[in-house]
Amino acid sequence: MLSGAKLAPFFIAIGYFSNAFDGSPVALALSKVVGPNLSHLSWGLLFVIPVVIVLLALLGIHPLVSITLLGQVLLTSQVTIPTLAIALALNVGGALSYLVSPFEGAIVLISDLADVPPTTVAIKNNGWFGLWFLLLSTVGIYFFTN
Repeated sequence: MLSGAKLAPFFIAIGYFSNAFDGSPVALALSKVVGPNLSHLSWGLLFVIPVVIVLLALLGIHPLVSITLLGQVLLTSQVTIPTLAIALALNVGGALSYLVSPFEGAIVLISDLADVPPTTVAIKNNGWFGLWFLLLSTVGIYFFTN
């Protein structure tokens, strides 16, 4: 329990960042653009949400930041799927981004120990597992929340 206290400032900072983003002009603009454009996808969002989080992680954006921002934008837009499905898709995206991002600490450590580039471990070695995880999780979320 005491070792988890070291992460408290990080989660508090994410909370402040989330509140600051919530009322910002960027959030309002994203809600106006994202909401109408993604509402027609309906259940296809279960696949799109994790893919967007992974793509942002591949660009170097931390998954907690992208989950927080994307979650706020999606929950304030006119998306027709249940909020539980959105939350589960965000969690799947976070797990996938930790699995296939070459910037993740565990990936960097494994690549250093194996003396291979982080992209080899993240994309080549974990990529197929990540793809199957994405597909099975999407189907599971659909049947669990529908």
